[in-house]
This record gives sequence, structure tokens and C-alpha cells, in this order.
Amino acid sequence: MTIARLGTVLALAIALPTGGGAQLIAGPGGPIQQADALYFGGSPLEALEILEHHLDVNPMNYGALWRAARSALVLGIAADEKDAQNRWLDPAIDFGERAVAVHPAGIDGIYWRGAAAGRRALNAGAGHATELAQRVYDDAHAILSADPTHGGAHNLLGKLNYEVMSLSRIERALGRLFMGNDAISQTSWEKAETHLLEATESWPELILFRFDLAQLYKKRGREAEAVQALQALILLPPVHPPDREIKDAARMLLAEIDGP
Repeated sequence: MTIARLGTVLALAIALPTGGGAQLIAGPGGPIQQADALYFGGSPLEALEILEHHLDVNPMNYGALWRAARSALVLGIAADEKDAQNRWLDPAIDFGERAVAVHPAGIDGIYWRGAAAGRRALNAGAGHATELAQRVYDDAHAILSADPTHGGAHNLLGKLNYEVMSLSRIERALGRLFMGNDAISQTSWEKAETHLLEATESWPELILFRFDLAQLYKKRGREAEAVQALQALILLPPVHPPDREIKDAARMLLAEIDGP
């Protein structure tokens, strides 16, 4: 897998649990416990299947809904083509919406809805992408109003700023002129770095967050800082299904920075 492909795959948001660290729940347990064990064991599809069966009988189960959004998002990120990605990402957004409808103040539901919207925005047309970007912005700020140190929300805002600022100057100007929403109009490189740094400081064990920060440093020509972030994440143990791929991408990026 190339660096460019991984940069797209991992771009705006990837499914990571609210609260930072992950706890694998051992033993057979109920469907929620089984789904968590499967997810952290590297089987998000099997986890989603268990959750969907549970939701057929218990459609208002908040814990099952946000976990279903998490698994669907990971599956969408892992798919190769946009259409295949969207077949998972659209349900991920729907599961997130349903979770928020059941528990409007629940941080997990808001986070997974925003994370799924962020990833889906990368595959959307201009108008829909801007709408989804605003969803990311709104959901991240809603979480931070309740928990100012929430690493996931800071990562969402950091990546949102990064992606918008990575557009050409003309693309950004047109987006700000014709769309005019806060997600487009209030972005900057400084905000991207502030939020990505806050994400790594709040949840230092998360591999993705350090990779996102390293990508920003490289983009800004700060290669020594990028190397430091990449070397730190390579030492972290993998927890989430995409973590090994992210570590492989980090090694490739290190090799690219070091040169032949």
C-alpha cells in the first residue's frame, strides 16, 4: 500500500473509541461484550454482524448503535474503492444518527457520527462534502463543550483543518465564498496543529493521532518533528484493527523522509 493510498484511507477520521484506551472484554458475555472482543481482536465485520442482530431485536440500544457505527466506519476505511467505502460509511453515519437520537447528550454517539461524516466527506461532491464537514465541526465542538480534553474531538478538528488547508487557495476561496459555513471559513494551519497536538497529549497511546500529527509536520516542511512523531508511534502496541497498517505507513514515511 502506497503512502498516497494510506493518506487517503486514513485522512479525516478513523474509528477510535471515546476515552482513549481500549479494554478488551474477555469471555463470552452478551452481544455488546462479544462485539467489543471481536472488534479489538481485529474482526470488525463479525462485530458488526453481532450488533446488527442485536439491534434487530433491540433497535434503541445506544451502546450497540455507536459500536455499530464504529465497526462500519472501520470497514469503510479498509475498502479499496469509493463505492465500496460508501457502502459501509453511509450506514456508519446512520448508526451514529440513531445513537444520537436515542441519547442526544451521549458523547460516543456524537463522536462516531462526526467521525463517519468526516470520512464520508472525502468521497462526496462539493456541496455534500461541505455539509458533512460542517457536521464534523459541529459534533466535535459539541463534544468539547462537555469534555474539553476529548482526544477524538480534537483529532476530528485537527484533521478537518488539515484537509481544508491542503486544498488549493482557489478551492478554499470558492468554498468560503459559496458555502460560507464555519467548517470552511474558520480553518487554519495553526488550528490544525493545535488540535492534533492536543489529541496526542490527551490520548497519547493512540497510534493514528501521532501519524496524523506527523503528516502535518511533513506537509509543513518540519521533517525533524515528523520523524520524532513517527518513531514514537512505531513503539506503541497496536490496539485497533487499522493500527498495524498505520505503523507500516509510518515506516514508509520515515523511509521517504530519510531518502535513498
